[in-house]
Amino acid sequence: MHTCLRRLAALLLPAALALLCSLVTPPAAAQQATPPAIRVGVVAMPPFAYPDRQGKLTGLGIELWTRVAARLRLDYTLIPISHADIFNALADGRIDVGLGGLVADPKNMKLAHFTQPYMRAGLAIATRPDDRPGILIALARMDTSGVFAFLGLMILCMAGIAVLIWWLERHHNPDHFGGRSVEGIGRSFWWSAVTMTQVGYGDLVPRSLGGRAIALIWMLVSLVLVSVFTGIVTAALTVGQTEGRVRNTADLRGVAIGTSRDSEGAAWLAAQGIGFTAYEDDRAALAAMVTGEVQAVVGLGPELRFFARREFDQAVTVLPHSLSQRWVSFAYRPGLDVGHQIDRTMVETIESEEWERIRTGFLGDNGD
Repeated sequence: MHTCLRRLAALLLPAALALLCSLVTPPAAAQQATPPAIRVGVVAMPPFAYPDRQGKLTGLGIELWTRVAARLRLDYTLIPISHADIFNALADGRIDVGLGGLVADPKNMKLAHFTQPYMRAGLAIATRPDDRPGILIALARMDTSGVFAFLGLMILCMAGIAVLIWWLERHHNPDHFGGRSVEGIGRSFWWSAVTMTQVGYGDLVPRSLGGRAIALIWMLVSLVLVSVFTGIVTAALTVGQTEGRVRNTADLRGVAIGTSRDSEGAAWLAAQGIGFTAYEDDRAALAAMVTGEVQAVVGLGPELRFFARREFDQAVTVLPHSLSQRWVSFAYRPGLDVGHQIDRTMVETIESEEWERIRTGFLGDNGD
């Protein structure tokens, strides 16, 4: 009897121990801790990140991050944070990723790592389309378009050729270029102007070999001068019809300029010695321009294009060239395991047609 009990115990004891271990020890999958959610610091800066009417964060940066996180299957939490604090938060590990118009400059690169840039965000000029007739705009811009300077050059050339022809022809052809000096030079100037404009009345003709040689050279030079002058005038008329009163950096001087307070635009204008009026933000500056308080606004290109498209429709035009170059990226804390994966996935995402549609939806066809 005891022998049977001992055999039974020897058989049941291992099974009981195995059952007990299975109850005490969690499964292998349960032993692996769920990775913590990525803490994403968000700086409110349209069009990269801003709250919509329901208070939900949206924007180009948010849309891009959402797609990157989905492709990498990352859990994340969006944390609003100020621009002044975001890089310190990345450096001390309070957040893992930062987005919202962040720029990789030498100072920031000491505190955080950056992905490849996904958008250009240089300073740009916004102005109102000029509704005056194109010819009036063109005439008003003649002094800055080079028309008057080139016209003066043409008159000097005509005068120089006139004196040279008079000096060569006054003895050989006194009927046409003789007489008193004033009369002879006056006829020569008339001949020079007629030759330049290719009218060719034929009332005055050089007869000497030297005079005819100068006449031939002047005909060829006149073709070039008239063609260039026509091009300059045509460009001035075209610009007058398609652009406003401000079209480049030189035009900023002497007109009322608006920009947001304590912004990169304000710093750039101050460095250039250009006076400006500071507003709360670029939206307020654009509103002041629409009402006529200022004639142009200097600010970040994407932000100006976003507000021009969403709030001011056709009342605002953002010029295509940039006053400065800067590129927007994601930032992530040093040591983040998925940092390089985020970088690679972001590049793949912005090369897709879907991203181009998203970008156009926020900024329009002329966005950076």
